[in-house]
Amino acid sequence: MLMRQTALTVATDDGPMEVHVFEPARAGGHQRQALLVFQEAFGVNGHIRHVCERLAGEGYVVAAPELFHRAGKGLQFGYGEFDKVRPVMAQLTNARILTDARAAYEALAAQPDVDPRQIAAIGFCLGGFVSALAACHLGVATAISFYGGGLARARPGFGLTPLLEDFSGLSCPALFIFGEQDQGIPPEDVEAVRARLKALSKPHEIIVYPGAGHGFFCDARPAYHAPSAKAAWEKTLHWLDSFLTLPLTR
Repeated sequence: MLMRQTALTVATDDGPMEVHVFEPARAGGHQRQALLVFQEAFGVNGHIRHVCERLAGEGYVVAAPELFHRAGKGLQFGYGEFDKVRPVMAQLTNARILTDARAAYEALAAQPDVDPRQIAAIGFCLGGFVSALAACHLGVATAISFYGGGLARARPGFGLTPLLEDFSGLSCPALFIFGEQDQGIPPEDVEAVRARLKALSKPHEIIVYPGAGHGFFCDARPAYHAPSAKAAWEKTLHWLDSFLTLPLTR
């Protein structure tokens, strides 16, 4: 499918933030379903852009905000450069990234070809945390969190705080995807998320893929696990089809 890529600059409490937008070719002026895609800890890099392109190819309008905008525009880091990532990540707090997510959500909802009732959130790694946070505090129709770290316990040296209490505000169906061999998200953390959502009777599903580690969906990382990535992609599309009710125009 043909698409166009543009960039929006939106205002936040901490200055302007670039939002990368991927739009399918317009078909008769129909409003479309839309997706917020939240980055890994390495920026809106080639992998995240490729995910956005794939989703736009399915017929969605897709927007990826630069969550590192406080440290600079267009920041990207290599997968082996976590020492450089750490000080940038340390600047983030729940309140700051919720401000960013809300600004991106409102900008996407204002697009003339987007149905504001049909916006979902998807995130990977850091973005998995942000997607879950958005599901608790924004009006998204559904949310998908890929291996979101820090959902159940605080990470030393970072300003993000766990979301177990925030889950009381979860207002949409949420899908949580993890890898069985993710050393940063142990099984007890996954079970803490499961137990909390079940106790709150929130609509959710948790999938743990055997043999997969952290970052398994990204084919640019050594952790890439093709069978799990394929299954997770198919599950993602099915989930979106289930909870975004506007017919897609492909």
